[in-house]
Amino acid sequence: MSHAVWQVVSDSGLEGLTLRAVAASAGCTTGMVTHYFPDKKALLAHARSEMHRRMAARIDTLPTGPTPRDTLYTVAEQALPLDDERFLEAVVWSQFLLTTRNDPALLGEHIRGHASWISRLAALVRAACPDRPEPAVLDSRVRSLVACLDGLALNAVTAPDAYPPDLQRRVLETQLDLILEGSRSL
Repeated sequence: MSHAVWQVVSDSGLEGLTLRAVAASAGCTTGMVTHYFPDKKALLAHARSEMHRRMAARIDTLPTGPTPRDTLYTVAEQALPLDDERFLEAVVWSQFLLTTRNDPALLGEHIRGHASWISRLAALVRAACPDRPEPAVLDSRVRSLVACLDGLALNAVTAPDAYPPDLQRRVLETQLDLILEGSRSL
């Protein structure tokens, strides 16, 4: 069902996300969809939760890189829309993100997922930093990385030709150089 939600959001945006459209995409009845999801908000929250679960599972199976920086790069790269699966995830994430401003329940879901991502990246950045930054500096560096990843993802799903995968990878490399540089404070 999650894939059907993702496909509808990708093809039609949030305005096209209806129980009927998801049922058609999933090849089932609307009654089947409403059995599990009472409304559009529940569909979107489930799709967002499933996206986080899939991304975390993908990250958990990644091999550890030869250096902490390599491991950080490999994990951070999972947030970029570099292939069809991650592109679709980024589209759903961006649509979900826009809805959180006016919905306290969805905002809570976003805050929990975001905090988990920050925590995961903080451990990796801490391990990769040669200068062992103070907590406030570490937090700034992690949030700089997240802002870069989020911006790349949003731009890549909005204008894929302007942000092809090789450019996304180069920008990520540059951002890691900046945040891991010991003498630089962000």
